[in-house]
Amino acid sequence: MGNCISNSGKFEPPGSSLVNDFVIQYDRHTDPRWLAVKAAEDRADAAERARAAAVQAQAPPVPAKPKGPKCSICKNYINLTVNPWQSTRIDLMTANMPDDEDDEPAAEPRAKPPKRGVEVQPCKHTFCGACLAQAIYRNLNVPFDPSTYGTKLHTTPPAPLGGKINFPMGCPSCQVKPGEQMVELGDMLAKLVLGEGNMDEWQHARYVSTLDIIYCPHKGCNQPFDANDVAPALVQASYAEELAQCPVCKNSLCRKCKVVWHDKLTCEEYQALPVHERAPEDLQLLELARQEKWRRCPKCNAMVELKYGCNHITCTCKHHFCYTCGADFEYKNDRYRCTSGKGCKVWDEAALLERR
Repeated sequence: MGNCISNSGKFEPPGSSLVNDFVIQYDRHTDPRWLAVKAAEDRADAAERARAAAVQAQAPPVPAKPKGPKCSICKNYINLTVNPWQSTRIDLMTANMPDDEDDEPAAEPRAKPPKRGVEVQPCKHTFCGACLAQAIYRNLNVPFDPSTYGTKLHTTPPAPLGGKINFPMGCPSCQVKPGEQMVELGDMLAKLVLGEGNMDEWQHARYVSTLDIIYCPHKGCNQPFDANDVAPALVQASYAEELAQCPVCKNSLCRKCKVVWHDKLTCEEYQALPVHERAPEDLQLLELARQEKWRRCPKCNAMVELKYGCNHITCTCKHHFCYTCGADFEYKNDRYRCTSGKGCKVWDEAALLERR
């Protein structure tokens, strides 16, 4: 027999607790006061849900997190593709297509197409097509409009023979250390980035890079020409092989020193002369370089002007030197430094502002 004695010591028949719970619940569902409290609580819950829904409806949608790599130049997310120029062109054409056959093409794309990009091997740097194309055209000395990228072929003629052309070209994001080989942009990558119809400037730059371009040092000429494409000198001397003649002004000059011809002197003897004993045209160039604080590359003798940036100069001949003193630069212990031992600064803002 079960225990029918409650804690109060009184006898309770079996099932009395269930009966009591039922009575209490019945009273609550029939008591007007309890029903009023329950209705108030339900109204408050409904109002809170409505307020939360209104706030959520007014809040701006959370944009989807972009996927893919970033361009090393503009830092925008890009979609890697095999042919960025052609892919961009197709995206722009698709965005401008009308919805119906009777509609006219849209003046502007209805939806902004995703940026198409490419990965440079083997450095793994990624670029959107427009940024890499602009970097290439800048080195080709040819203007480039990023807004037309992928929409039409450029008809700009190649840079003139005397224009500044940096070729071969390396990855724009690679920091080439002294003694290291740069990651070059090949012909196939250039075709995929520039478009097959825009390769005239690239091929012209390749041709110019094979020439030994020299500028006539005679006053009023400054004509660029290939130093190897001149008639041989008639002078019978051991140093006559350096003698060249400008095809325009017909004056003589030295191929090696790139100055007015120094008659009866070898290049070493001429370079050893004091500055005040050299040719007048060379004196004018040296005086201008002194006033403008230019620096000559110790390897190829090219004149360099620093407008902005650090004193670590990478010449077009790929030689690294110090703009402050002209000594070679080296890469040691994960940092660049001048080898002159004079304590030259890599970054000298005061000297940079003074040159301006």
